[in-house]
Amino acid sequence: MGEKYYWVFGFCCGFIAVVIVTLIIANIKRKKNTYTEYDERQVLARGKAYKSAFFVLIGYIIVCALVNVLEINWAELSVQMFIGLFLSTAVFVGISILNDAYFTSNKGRRSLLGSLAFVAGAECLGIAFGNKTFVTNGIANLDIIPIIVMIWTISIFVIVVIKKIIDKKSVEE
Repeated sequence: MGEKYYWVFGFCCGFIAVVIVTLIIANIKRKKNTYTEYDERQVLARGKAYKSAFFVLIGYIIVCALVNVLEINWAELSVQMFIGLFLSTAVFVGISILNDAYFTSNKGRRSLLGSLAFVAGAECLGIAFGNKTFVTNGIANLDIIPIIVMIWTISIFVIVVIKKIIDKKSVEE
């Protein structure tokens, strides 16, 4: 039982660190006046992506609720919620990238590709060197979160690469 408290403590520390780094970056961007600005077409496409991600999340929550009503225990509640979070963000980012609404003209894809590759590699190393049990009594536990993050980052990485290939082919034609 004590291990869960360490996990919650680690999660909270990580969350606080991400918030602090985000605030620092936002403050630097504000001082340098380098906000990302989207044109009208991109704003509309992002709105459709938000809507799609929302409906995917609602559908996922309904499926989880129905599975719970049928008393099919496949994952801890916290794991189910993390999966829903990562699924909906993957849908939003994927649709935005495919509709040219994720990157602005002053922001390239290389920065995202490098970040995604780093996160996926770190998760692979964490999984490879960690002594974790991903399933307890037939139920996925919190130890499976790194695998979910790795799948999430790899899926977005693949979408970015596919979009680069599509854009390269359209330029050639």
